[in-house]
Formats: sequence, structure tokens, C-alpha cells
Amino acid sequence: MWRHRGALRDRGPGGRLGRRGLPYLTVFQVVLPLTAPAVDVFALYGLLFLPWSHLALAWFGLLGLQALTAAYALRLDRERYGPLWSLPLQQVVYRQVMYLVVVQSVVTVLLGSRLGWHRMVRTGAVAALAETGRPAAG
Repeated sequence: MWRHRGALRDRGPGGRLGRRGLPYLTVFQVVLPLTAPAVDVFALYGLLFLPWSHLALAWFGLLGLQALTAAYALRLDRERYGPLWSLPLQQVVYRQVMYLVVVQSVVTVLLGSRLGWHRMVRTGAVAALAETGRPAAG
């Protein structure tokens, strides 16, 4: 996002996209994921001190709402509904990975270090091996 901060001042379509897209990214890709661990702390509190029926109702209600929106998105794209089974797993596993990525990114920004593109070095060795008919070493 920082790389495209100039789009906030640009005129024309790029500026309009920047003024709408960058705040959207800031809120939904940085701020909310940073506050998401607090939701997990409240969930643990709920497991310990609240009736499980309330907690289960809230969790399944949220999961149902997410499933409906995901099913609608799949329908719009004319995709199969098969991947919806993994939604509960994403609630438990994927969220933790997302936390790590967002926290690492924010710490990187706050420390001022730059993160490169991690480009692969192209050597052309595969093309040379294809011409000789030898299998590539793995």
C-alpha cells in the first residue's frame, strides 16, 4: 500500500481508485486483522465464563453468514460449491496465519525496513537441458 500512496493525490481514474482503494485496504486488510486477535481473546473468555449455548449460537451464526456470502460469490462466478466445506477450518487455521502475516508486515513498516519482491534468478538452465534431452537435477 505504501508503494502506491501517491495515488491518493493523482487526478483522473488512478486517483479515484487510490482514494477509494487505499482506505479500503487500510481498514479491511490492516486495521481489522490487527484487532482480530482481540476477538479470539473474547472467544476464550466466552468459553470460560459464558454459557456455551450463547457462544455456539454466535459462532454458528457468523459461520452461516460467511457461508451465505461465500456461496453467493461462488454462484456469481459460476463456480462449484465444494470448497465451502473448508470454511470452518479457515476460521481456526487460516486466521492464525493471517495474523502472523499482518503483524509481520506492520512490524516491518514500523521498523522502516524494506521488503523486496523476492524475484527468482533466471539462469536459462532448463532451456539448455531441454535441448540436450537430459533430465533436470532437482
